[in-house]
Amino acid sequence: MRKKYLAYLLAAAMTLSLAGCGGASKENDSKTQEENTPQQNEDSGDSQEAEDNSGPADEGAEASGSDTGLSGSFSIYHMHGEDDTTGTAAAFWKAADKFMEENPNVNIEFVFSAHDGYQQKLTAMMAGDELTDVWLTKGDMLPSFADTGTIQAADQYIKQDSEWANAYLDGAFGDCTYNGTEWGIPMQMQANTIGIYNKAIFEECGIDKWPETWTELLEDCEKIKAKGYIPIAMGNKEQWVAESTVFNTYAYKYVDQEWFNSLANNQGAKFTDEAFVRALAGFQNIAQYFNEDMNSLDQNEMYALYYNKQAAMFFNGAWGVGNMIGNCPEDVLADTHVGLMPAVEGEAGTKYDTAAGAGWNYVIHSRLQGDDLTACLAFLKAVSTGDYANSALELGFISSGKTTDVDLSALHPLFAEYYELAATMNNCSIFDVVLPAEVGSGVLYADTQQLIAGTMTPEEMAADCQAVMEANY
Repeated sequence: MRKKYLAYLLAAAMTLSLAGCGGASKENDSKTQEENTPQQNEDSGDSQEAEDNSGPADEGAEASGSDTGLSGSFSIYHMHGEDDTTGTAAAFWKAADKFMEENPNVNIEFVFSAHDGYQQKLTAMMAGDELTDVWLTKGDMLPSFADTGTIQAADQYIKQDSEWANAYLDGAFGDCTYNGTEWGIPMQMQANTIGIYNKAIFEECGIDKWPETWTELLEDCEKIKAKGYIPIAMGNKEQWVAESTVFNTYAYKYVDQEWFNSLANNQGAKFTDEAFVRALAGFQNIAQYFNEDMNSLDQNEMYALYYNKQAAMFFNGAWGVGNMIGNCPEDVLADTHVGLMPAVEGEAGTKYDTAAGAGWNYVIHSRLQGDDLTACLAFLKAVSTGDYANSALELGFISSGKTTDVDLSALHPLFAEYYELAATMNNCSIFDVVLPAEVGSGVLYADTQQLIAGTMTPEEMAADCQAVMEANY
C-alpha cells in the first residue's frame, strides 16, 4: 500500500499553487459548436466547471459519437496542439471537429497546455480545486485521483457499450488500471524509445548501418564525434526526456519485466540491485556523447539540432517519428531512418525490450453526471476509437484503438519503418507511468539529470531512488 502518495502530491500541488503557477502554461483554447475552428484564447488558463443540468445518466444508455440527439456541456484539459499535422493531435482534432459538427447541442471547452508544462499545471489545478471535467493524466497519478473519489471509473460505462469495449488493442488499459479497476480511457499505444538517425551523416562517418550492439553504438559515436557532429542529441531541460525516453528502455537491457514488477509491487527488487546500478553506470557513460548543453535544451531544441544537421541521431518516443514527418526539413527527412535501441553485450536484455504502453489516459471528474456525462462519454469514444484510430495510423501514430480498412502501403515511409519495428518489440512497463509519481516523475527525473551531468554517482542515485520508494510504501 502506498503510504504517503497523496500527501506528497498535495504538498507539491500547494507549493506550485502558492508560487502562482509560474511554470504552468497559460495557453488555453475554447472550442464551441458555434466555432468549429480551433481558436486560441489568451484571456485565462483556468477552466469553467460545466453545469450539471440533469439527473443521473441512464445506466443502460450507450455512448455514441453519431447520436445527434446529444446535448450537454463539459470541459477537457489536454495537450493536443492545434497546429500539429501528424500523429495523435491531428487525429484528435479531426475526430473532435467531426463530433461537434454532428452534435451541435454539445458544448465543449478545450483547455490546452503544451506537454512540457502540462503536468505542472495539472498539479496546480488540483491544488486550486480547478480541475476540468475531463483531463489527460499518466498512470502514476491514478491512485491519488481514485483514492480521493475525484474521478469515476471509466470501465463501468465502456462495458455497457460492446462496440466501444471491443474497439481497443490488447493491453491498451494496462496504464489506466489501478486496484483492478480501469479508471481511464487510453488514446495511444506507443514505444517510449526509438532510435532516429541521419543515414547520410552515418555514411559520411564511415557507418553503413544502425548498430546492433551497444559496443557498436559507442564505436559509431566516436566516429561521428571525430567528424565534428554531435553523436546523440539530448534536450533534458524539463528532466523527463533523458529518463523516460532513453534510460527507461536502456534499463531493460539489464533488468527485465519480472524485476520491474517486483520493484513496483514491493516484492523484493530494489533500485540498489547490482544490475540496475550497472544500468545507471552504463547510461552515465553514454552521456559523454550527448551535446554539452543537454540539460539546458528542451525537446524541441533537441529536434532542432537534428534538423540542422548538427546531430547524427537521437532517442525519443514514437511521437518523435511524427515530429520528423511533420517538421523535419525535406532533405534531412529523406535521409532519416529508425532503429531499436541496441542490446548491451553480457546483459540479459535484447534490442527488442522497449518501454511502451498507453502512458496517458483520459479521466472523468466524479462531479460530471446526467446529459453532460452522456455527451462526454460519446466524445471520448470518438477521440479514442473508430475513425480516430484509422486517422492516427494514417497520420503516423499508433492509437489505442483497433484500425479498419487502412491502406498500409499509403503510410509515410518513415512511419512504415517504425510500424514494422513496433511489431517486433517486447513491450515493457514505463517506469514513470507505473511507479508512484514521487519516484517515476520525481526522483528518477531529477537524479537522471544529475547523473548525466556527472554530479551524482550511479550508487548515489540508486540509494536515493530506493529511499524515496521505501518512503511511499
